[in-house]
Amino acid sequence: MEEKLLTPLRDVALPPSAVDLHRAVRDGRRQVRRRRIATAATAGLAVVAVLAAAPAVLGQPDRPAPFVPGFPSPTSASVAPMPDRAPTAFDPGRQYADFGWLPAGLTDRMVATGTAQLALNASPPMDPASSDRTGGAQVELRIVAAGHGIALEGANDFAVPSGRAGSADLEPAEPVNGRTARWNRLASDARGAALRWEYAPGAWAEVTVQAVSEGSDPRALARRIAEDVRYGVDRPIRLPVRFANLPAGLKPMAYRVGTSAGGSWNVELSYGSGRRTKYGDWPLVVLMIPRLSPSGDNSVLGGPDSTIDGHPARRRSSPDGGASLQVYGVQGLYVEMSAHDQATLRKLGGNLDSLFRGATLYPKVKDWR
Repeated sequence: MEEKLLTPLRDVALPPSAVDLHRAVRDGRRQVRRRRIATAATAGLAVVAVLAAAPAVLGQPDRPAPFVPGFPSPTSASVAPMPDRAPTAFDPGRQYADFGWLPAGLTDRMVATGTAQLALNASPPMDPASSDRTGGAQVELRIVAAGHGIALEGANDFAVPSGRAGSADLEPAEPVNGRTARWNRLASDARGAALRWEYAPGAWAEVTVQAVSEGSDPRALARRIAEDVRYGVDRPIRLPVRFANLPAGLKPMAYRVGTSAGGSWNVELSYGSGRRTKYGDWPLVVLMIPRLSPSGDNSVLGGPDSTIDGHPARRRSSPDGGASLQVYGVQGLYVEMSAHDQATLRKLGGNLDSLFRGATLYPKVKDWR
């Protein structure tokens, strides 16, 4: 049903209206993306997934006796050093920070990069039968570059200018490794807590834990994780694709990369020149998921109606002046490319075919580079 509603917005020139059609297209596209990933998760593709290039440490039995049940206390030798200064901007192609200690069993991870922010998630695996997590806490680390704060609400774009984060829902906390810290009451309840701290002058990080097991202290767990965050790891993000002909004016702006413990993965890559389009999209977005089906269903935007190099495909123009190309079953992958404005489409030669043909795909995680 949603596809039928979305198609006329994407494919038909509608008469003038009081409705902002471009915004409707954008919002419809994002809703389908969320549904697609959620649908795929029922087959083992987690919304919160593991970055296979950088598995985190899942528990360390050599730690001393816990200061609260189940959460070992770090020793002075194992506490992660705190940086004297934070980067003024992150490289979206590299991972600045990483988890240190985490409770065992959080095998599904995700990393989302940007120029001003980095988000890492860790959670237990998804149960394919119920689409629920199989138990255990869910953890998120959010970190921003110097000169930024962290929005109190859990928005995807959480980096805000310093002084704009708000403080009404914050309460003082004991320092994190000697640095100023606050509890975020908006994310606190009997089974959840959020602790933020100034990891470097003018730059903040926040650990949020949810669904902590009954009888455990979520604030103790959040603090235990926060005290062992690793900074300056500067690890390259490995990807399942390399483009031979990406225009020079399009550079990485945001990556969202992950795989689940079961071997599934999802990738969304965003490119631009530093600014989003008028309607909030990055100028070029590439989505990839493992998917053998040569046709559309509720997990993709629609079914194929053409081909490219023998692969089922679907091409569409959009009211924002851009276009999209979906390719099905190419080396076991579904690939979706979207140019979100006319200028970007011109840089790509008027369509997305050449970008696809110049891409080298690496379907197996072990081959990512």
